[in-house]
Amino acid sequence: MIRPIADCPNHVGHPSSICPKRNRQKFRAIRYARFLVSNIIKTLKCRFITTPVRRRRCTSVIQHAAPNRLSIMIRNNMTKKDSRMKGSLAIVLLGTLLVAGTSNASDVMQFRGQSAQGSYDESGLLKQWPEDGLKPMWVNPELGAGWSSVTKVKDRLYVNCEDATDRKKEQVICLDLDGKKIWQTQTGNAWDKSYPAARSTPTFIPQVKTGSQTIDMVVVLTGQGEVACFNAKDGALIWSKDIATPFGGKPGRWGYAESLTARDGLIFATPCGNQASVVALRASNGDIAWQAPSNGDNCAYVSPILDGKKLIQLTSTYVFCIDTDNGKMLWKHSYAQDASGKWKGINCNTPLLKDNQLFVTAGYNQGGVMYEILPANKGLKVLWKTDDLDPHHGGAVQLNGRIYGSNWINNGNGNWLSVDWNTGKTIYDTKWDNLGKGSIITADGMIYIYEEKRGTIGLVKPTDQFQVVSQFQIDFGSREHWSHPVISDGILYVRHGDALAAYDLRSKKRTASRE
Repeated sequence: MIRPIADCPNHVGHPSSICPKRNRQKFRAIRYARFLVSNIIKTLKCRFITTPVRRRRCTSVIQHAAPNRLSIMIRNNMTKKDSRMKGSLAIVLLGTLLVAGTSNASDVMQFRGQSAQGSYDESGLLKQWPEDGLKPMWVNPELGAGWSSVTKVKDRLYVNCEDATDRKKEQVICLDLDGKKIWQTQTGNAWDKSYPAARSTPTFIPQVKTGSQTIDMVVVLTGQGEVACFNAKDGALIWSKDIATPFGGKPGRWGYAESLTARDGLIFATPCGNQASVVALRASNGDIAWQAPSNGDNCAYVSPILDGKKLIQLTSTYVFCIDTDNGKMLWKHSYAQDASGKWKGINCNTPLLKDNQLFVTAGYNQGGVMYEILPANKGLKVLWKTDDLDPHHGGAVQLNGRIYGSNWINNGNGNWLSVDWNTGKTIYDTKWDNLGKGSIITADGMIYIYEEKRGTIGLVKPTDQFQVVSQFQIDFGSREHWSHPVISDGILYVRHGDALAAYDLRSKKRTASRE
């Protein structure tokens, strides 16, 4: 049976299948779809260009040309009767192009990556390095002392440092992807007692409305407890707030070392005082949005994590959870009572979170504890304990159902371990040559370790044995190797004291050619 052809709703007597106006609309839609796909492909290609100048040039062309071309196409090819299609396509195309052109999944906006778990979303990284090690693309040896990591967003790097011209002050330095300085601005007073140098890693907060403008911000905490917020573009100071004095803050022996966390226009900081344990500051102006009740504890050196609208943080004795909407203390648990050995009251490691399980660990032979986060804010339940895995301040990572990190034997020594996530069973506990403990991150299915004794970087395959596939030694910078490395867009950033270097992890040829 032959189905009758329906008339075109726009022109009586024209079958819809052959109506020229209807076909023109379809043709326009196809053109716009092709245009969209073409620009997305160009943008994705830009992401994998490893030469910073070429990447910036490519991204700039797309960001500036695409919206103009889009508006010309809409103006020249759309009729009034196509207004609905015009509006929909304009919104979808423009929004998609702007997002594709400006955002990057591998941007690192805070300490230890976007999840604060030391895991970086990367692909195509080398599974083995050249026999003589990676060679730096560049080294900037003029930063100023510090142990913080680097923050990387789009084509800029942000580093917290001691001010080399005034060692009682700290400063944030902004670099381009070739390691060249764009701006530098003082943040406030540096810690001037035990181990003076910058500690807090800068946190990047996009698109904050402040006054009559909307800007990207960089926020950092000084060793004396001052939160300083800057315009990410030019380093102009937006506001500064002392969180220590007003809340009776009690910094530890090594000052404030927390890297700040932000969410929904709020910045969370831990003064650990007799007036407040945690405070929330409005990113727009630094005003206090709320203050969580004091837990009567001393300060630790931990950077918190977010679990939805909940903030999980540690102080000297407790692990606790706060509602980020209002500062209400949801639960508090004594980690000290669960830890092994004599309690030192020193916590430096960001906890690991997976589903409703939380792994908390401290160094100094205090072991680690896996907790279940109970429903209805009823607190924590111990699932298992380990006496073996207790990183000093290098953190731990989770990968393929296991936890990896180093342990504390003494301040200068430690082994490297793997522990089963579900049971706490130690898979291996191994000495790395004559080297010591250090920091650890993971990316693209591999583990990266930065040993603090001699500054050796290792690439580790996650197997049942401690298997270092490749390694090389850092030959720049000064003082302790305590900064955690960062990976973004296939580039490994390693800081050693007053110096920062970049290594290409995707190409042996490119790495060797940029010495």
